[in-house]
Amino acid sequence: MQTQLKHSNETQTARLATLDELRKNLFPVHLNPVPCRTTCKNWLDDAKIPRLKTNPFARRGGGPCYYQVSAVEKFLRSRMLPGKIQVKGGEL
Repeated sequence: MQTQLKHSNETQTARLATLDELRKNLFPVHLNPVPCRTTCKNWLDDAKIPRLKTNPFARRGGGPCYYQVSAVEKFLRSRMLPGKIQVKGGEL
């Protein structure tokens, strides 16, 4: 099961994506530079973004983990500041 992310006016068309796909396509839209894989995984786990497996009943492994793209996008938008911060009297 392969997923592809397609950007269209700030919305994603994929429903599920692996962490590597998220780091390649979604994280660069919100962050530059993109954090390491471990940091991204910890952020998503701390935010309680559900992980889905292709075989959740497998004792070990069970295939790649998929994250819900809309939940990750919502998390990134709620946690990240806009590019320019407006302050009273001008910009920083």
